[in-house]
Formats: sequence, C-alpha cells, structure tokens
Amino acid sequence: MTTPKERSDALIQWVEEAGGCLHPSVEVYHDAVTKGSFRVKDGCTLNVGESVVTLPISRSLSYLNAICGHPDFPSTKHQSFETATPESTTAWFPAEFLREVPPHVVGRFVLMREYLRGAASAWWPYLRTLPQPEHVAGMLPALWAADDVEFLVGTNAYVAVQEIKATLKKEYKQAAKLLPADRDPGYTRPLYLWAYAIFTSRSFRPSLIIPDADALALPCEIDDFSVLLPLYDVGNHSPVARTAWRTDSETLLCRLISGQACESGSQVFNNYGMKTNAELLLGYGFVLPETEYLHNDYVHVRTKATDDDDLAGTHLVSLRPLTDPTSVVGRSKRLMSDDCVGAMVPQFAHIQDSLVTSLYEAITRGAAAAAGEADSFQDTATMDDIMTGRIAPPVKDRIVQALGSKLAADLDVLEEVEVPTEGLSANQRLAAQYRAQCVQTLENALRCLASDD
Repeated sequence: MTTPKERSDALIQWVEEAGGCLHPSVEVYHDAVTKGSFRVKDGCTLNVGESVVTLPISRSLSYLNAICGHPDFPSTKHQSFETATPESTTAWFPAEFLREVPPHVVGRFVLMREYLRGAASAWWPYLRTLPQPEHVAGMLPALWAADDVEFLVGTNAYVAVQEIKATLKKEYKQAAKLLPADRDPGYTRPLYLWAYAIFTSRSFRPSLIIPDADALALPCEIDDFSVLLPLYDVGNHSPVARTAWRTDSETLLCRLISGQACESGSQVFNNYGMKTNAELLLGYGFVLPETEYLHNDYVHVRTKATDDDDLAGTHLVSLRPLTDPTSVVGRSKRLMSDDCVGAMVPQFAHIQDSLVTSLYEAITRGAAAAAGEADSFQDTATMDDIMTGRIAPPVKDRIVQALGSKLAADLDVLEEVEVPTEGLSANQRLAAQYRAQCVQTLENALRCLASDD
C-alpha cells in the first residue's frame, strides 16, 4: 500500500522521464483540507514568470489518444497523442464508435480503457494518483446519493444536477451499444460516471493547450472534448491567482506559469476561470468560503428556457454589490461602461447588468406589442442608460418590481425546505453551506431592491 506522497513522487518522476518537471522550489503537499496541492518548499520562493509545471503534451490523455494513429483515421496524425501500437486491432475502439459517439464521451472511454489496463497502462503513474472509482459518490453533486442531492432542492445546482444525470444516462447508453462484446473489457456505467467526474473536475480546454490544432485534421471542433494534464491538474483554484498556460509549438511542452511571486510555505494556485460557487460545486465539488477579501456567492437567473445542463447563458445576482472589489467574478462579467458605474441605480447594485437589460427589453417590447407597435418598435436606450436610470420612471419601477417578485419567489422555495444541522455527511454539509449562501445572497439583493436610496 503506497502513500499519497509516494504516488505523487512517482508521478513527478514519470513526467520527468518524458522531459517535463515540477519547479524545484515547489512540492506536491498533502493535508486533510486540500488533499493534494502545490506548495512552495520551506526556505524557497517562486518568482513571477517561473514555470510551476512543465508537462510534455505526450503525457496528456484525451479523445486524441483514441483517433491519432487509429487505422481508420489515417489523416489524423500526431505522435504526441498516439498510444503504443496495440497488440491486435481489438485494442482500438471501432470506427463506428468513434464516428457516432461525441468526442467528449469518447475521451471518457479512453480514460476507462486505461484504468482497466491497470499497471499495464502507459498512464498508470497518473491514474493511481486520481480519486478512485469506489469514491465516486463523494466527488460531484451529480453523483451524490439521492439523500444528499435533496439538500440542494430549490437551488440552481439542484436543477442542473437533474439535467446532468439525465444526460449521463443517455450518453452512456448510446455509446455502450456501439461497442461489440469483444471490445468491452468492463466499461460499466459506474466506471463511466467516474470518468465523467475526473474529466469534469480536472480537464482543460484543448484550444488553450494544444498548439497548431488545425494540423491535426480533426473530425470535430477542437473544443468538442477536453484534455487531462497529469501533474498540471494538482493546482487548486483561486479566482485571484495570476497564471498563464502556454505550450511551445516546437518542444510541445505545456507550462503553468505563475504571474505572482509565492513565498516559502504558501500554496501555489491555478486559476480555473471566473466561476461562481454554483459552477465550482457542480464541476469541481467544492465552494469558496466567504471572507473579508473575497466572496464567490451568486444566484444564477435564467431568462430563457434551455436544454443546457450547465449554467451558461444565465445572469448573476451577487451576495455583495457588483461594484465591490470582493465581487471578483461578478465584476469580470460587467458589460456597462466603467464611467457609468458610479451613477448606477442603487437598487440594481446586486444585479448583473445583462439581467436588468433583459427585463427592460421584455417590458418595453411587451408594451409596444400591446399598443400594436411591435413591428415598428425601435428603442435607443443603451445598457448604460438603463443601468443609470435614464429611462421612463414607470419602466424602471416595473424592472425593480419584476426583480423583487422573482427573487422573493426563489427565496420562498429555498426557505420551504427544512435543513437539519446535525449528523450530516460531508456532502450534506457542503450542500447546506452552499444553500445558506444562496439564501443570504437573495436576502441581500431583496433588501437593496426595497431601498429608496
């Protein structure tokens, strides 16, 4: 039985054997809170512009490992993504499977295939460092037990979980039927759910990692799948971390570059992008706690029906005013001009400008339709006009009323569910924490909407 440190040391050695490395001042640190993270070694520093991780693309794992070198895809070639030549053609996925199954699903089957190979897999030093399939129920909300998911009722995350579950069931069923019996060494649905969790919580967008993607002659778009980057994915997330991901087109070395100096003993973060706690919970299985210096609590409001199983296309309601320096994610999504921020309608302080504008358009177009002027309706009000109140007062009042009604209804749904406080599992404690922040976010926004300032 190996220890986490022994497994991470073996992973680093495996990366080094291919020409990569972990910065000599950085270590993989294990504790009860982060499980595994990058940390600056005692007595050392990491300087701005230095590479935390240097990873050869050949150590990545994705859909590309299923098609590059495949006898039925001769035009898709790249030596960095070709696995060792299989002993027989049955080691390859069938051409029909690769043509009919979505690339992101194929990538999950590639991960399953390598896991099932065990120590014979070229990626075994990486696979053994990952959370294992037997722990899948504690990884992401879409894989939680039903009793745990019930703690999310009334939140954005609960709706998304139902959509994700339905999607995963459909994906696996359609893919599995395209695998002949002699090509199925154990691609079970539980293992597929594990592969989904690994890719969802640890992968990267190919367009940000792979250079000269056009030269691959892919049968799909470059971001129709995602890529696992061993060792690179140890870094935990901070929305204020300054990092860069760069791959040299000649050496094919992918570097995680620090944009800030890190002192002895400090954690070295990656930045997964501007994601709210709802997105972090669904995609990574954690939320960021509120602090004096940062909050990441937002309620997502969807104004149009969609079949998406994520929170794309939604608008944000923020725990703190969107102008507050601690509203990092919310401020990153602001569309109104900086010059008008100081003159913004006070009641809109917690509301994303795109949501206010969407309501304005619905109200004014509805009024035009009622007056029989829909065909010729033209409105010249800009987002800045709307957010600073340079619109008809009755329209502004209706926007405030509509927001108040919507948020109050959402708050009522949350408060209808009684959540116990004792004897909770880890999943339930996480859900309860997220739920409480949703309540506080809605309460703060409603107080601001009701103010006369």
